[in-house]
Amino acid sequence: MTEASIPEIMLGIKERLDTILELNTYDHSPEQITAPAAFVTVPPISNYRTAMKRGTYEIRPTVVVLVSASSGEDGQYDLAEYMTPFGDKSIVQAIEGDRTLGGRVNDCVVESFEPLGMEPVGQIEYIGGVFTLRVLARGGSE
Repeated sequence: MTEASIPEIMLGIKERLDTILELNTYDHSPEQITAPAAFVTVPPISNYRTAMKRGTYEIRPTVVVLVSASSGEDGQYDLAEYMTPFGDKSIVQAIEGDRTLGGRVNDCVVESFEPLGMEPVGQIEYIGGVFTLRVLARGGSE
């Protein structure tokens, strides 16, 4: 396994999301979307010295999922399908179906989900949530 850059890891996550039929995925935070949609955000690194040590590093990127709010209650159920740990629309199942993200990383798991409620994108509101992932990847040396 070679060293993985953060953009390569983000692309690997997006590729896993692409395995969910009818989910529109983006490799960046889009200004406009077609729901249902998911995109990977740039992960924070609060301390490079602790995040990147002993030839590996740990990051916690997030995946934002947005569904149509126009259907009211149905939007919440649509979102719930993506947060369920199993099934055809499961974000967890899609990402953890290849925890190496195509050989890019040592491990990638979904740690948590946090509902967002109503989220505006452009002039349209969506119901959304954020998945936090834990990624261990090979990086530079100490």
